[in-house]
Amino acid sequence: MSKWNQSPTRRSLRPLGECLETRQLLSNAYGTPTAQVSGTDPSGAHWTLRLYGPGTLNVVDQNGNAFTKAGSNTPDSIDTITVAGANNSQTRLVGTVVPAPDGNANVYFQNLNVTPTGELGKIDVGAVSNLRTQQLGISSIDMPNFYLAHTSTTKPTSPSAIHTSAMSAGIINIPGGINTLRFGGVNADYTPPGGTPLNQTGQSNEFEVNLGLPIDTGTSIIVNSVTTDAQANSSSTAAAFQDMATFLVAGRLNLFQANTINGNTTPGLVPSQFAGKTPTNGASAGGTYVVSDGSPAGTGQIGDVRIGGNATNFTTLIDEYTLGTTPAEGALDAKISNFFIGGETNNVMLIAPSGSRNVSFGLGMDNVTINSLAIQDLRVNRDATNATLTVSRSIQNMLIGGNIVNTNIQAGYAQSLFEDIAYPSVGFTAPSGAFYGTPPPTITNHQTAPESGQLEPFAQNGGSIAGRIAGNIINSVISASVDPNPSGIAPSVVDNTGQFEQKSSNNFPFGAPSNLILPRGVINMKFEGTVDNSTNPIISTSAPVNAAFFARVVHIKKGPVIPPSVPYQPYVAPTVYHRGQTSLKGEIKIDHFPSNLHLARAAAASAQRKAKK
Repeated sequence: MSKWNQSPTRRSLRPLGECLETRQLLSNAYGTPTAQVSGTDPSGAHWTLRLYGPGTLNVVDQNGNAFTKAGSNTPDSIDTITVAGANNSQTRLVGTVVPAPDGNANVYFQNLNVTPTGELGKIDVGAVSNLRTQQLGISSIDMPNFYLAHTSTTKPTSPSAIHTSAMSAGIINIPGGINTLRFGGVNADYTPPGGTPLNQTGQSNEFEVNLGLPIDTGTSIIVNSVTTDAQANSSSTAAAFQDMATFLVAGRLNLFQANTINGNTTPGLVPSQFAGKTPTNGASAGGTYVVSDGSPAGTGQIGDVRIGGNATNFTTLIDEYTLGTTPAEGALDAKISNFFIGGETNNVMLIAPSGSRNVSFGLGMDNVTINSLAIQDLRVNRDATNATLTVSRSIQNMLIGGNIVNTNIQAGYAQSLFEDIAYPSVGFTAPSGAFYGTPPPTITNHQTAPESGQLEPFAQNGGSIAGRIAGNIINSVISASVDPNPSGIAPSVVDNTGQFEQKSSNNFPFGAPSNLILPRGVINMKFEGTVDNSTNPIISTSAPVNAAFFARVVHIKKGPVIPPSVPYQPYVAPTVYHRGQTSLKGEIKIDHFPSNLHLARAAAASAQRKAKK
């Protein structure tokens, strides 16, 4: 060895040998499983779970018996998958499935726990000499054919830790955080052999995906599908029972991606946050929730929500605080960058208190509710039907490629958005907010804010909407900073259910003389169709039947509008992957291409080669 490498100073600058040895050890650790467990699902599908990096793995059935090599071919349901001793930077869990003879490739499990036992903490938590961060989570989980379901033959009996009004049907619990979680999804309709369907248990049940804060990067969730359901209550005056799925992420959610979100749309069984107004038989939260909250990071935030196909009973919430605390309005970090649904929508909700950047719909914006500080870009390929958009500031660029029917779009309206997400129980007051099943306030559903006591939403100055509409406007209102009844003196204008008075009274909101039209409300719009509000109950009879835009300054231009080009099925190749998928191949529609696609690509490549010759 040269004198240069023998010098302690030089070796500290160029630790050649040590660096190479460390890389070699890491490579071996990732190439050879630390632990491996195999088994057979009752459907006949054979599964294998492999753990790489530090940690250990244990899988048990409903009787608490561990899956072993000797019994790997005996059909049995998975109750709990446990990973212990893992850390955030090195450990990953990989699951593979060999399909059953009939082609079924789905495996169901009820619980997955990654215990926070990766390393010992400091004895003196106040010591500053050791600045290392404890790694108590896991780097990634990649098990795309494994679905969270209730595999027990008895109904759930333990209360859920997220929605305490429901029973826990299954859990993924990773308090130490994870960077990338990819699994098949959630199926509330799965029933094990000899079991009782969840929608026949006479109670609400919840699948909990509770993910803590990772040490860096944030969290990404990738699933194929989420299926929820509901059951009518035996008492006609009581709310329906909901079998829901909740993804609760601490801190930033980089990506939530799914091919489809399925739910029950039978009248009377729809989750109450989509009811428009709180039902008289009480709130009944349900469907699929995706929530990024501030515990313990201090803020929630979402990078991308990507639903490749249809979305039904789907709620997305971004909170600055923990859901069980009284929120304070005015925080500016609870925002979402991109919200995309490529298929049809049926009961979709987004509440972003600090704003939304890009909101896109591939097959129309139907039965959608959005409450946000502002929206930078709104893109809708087709019609907007039965939708409600309420923003506190502005919609900067709106492009709708079809008709607007029974849809209200308001900008420049004060809202207590954090309270609209979740307001905890105070004294004898029941908890409220979309998280608890209460519909958010809208222009046709005024509500009294718990903290301020004001009827919301109410007009504030500076609202603006700029956009284009490639269709007709029917029974819809687009307004900016216009308050139909600012005084609140006339009780007939808004009754105790939040409904406007009937049009026949001729003392009604938009277009009536009593409107408060604030000075800095602006609408700049181009549309190519016609307006028909002749039967719209929220426009005064004194307003013209072709009135749809209400603001201090309204600039309207008639002419052709080119619809947007939001992607929708079938998606073109190559698939565009998100940075949250860097450790995975991703799944958004890549599994849904025709099986002969590779043959078509090979034929095209062959033709190109022949053409070059």
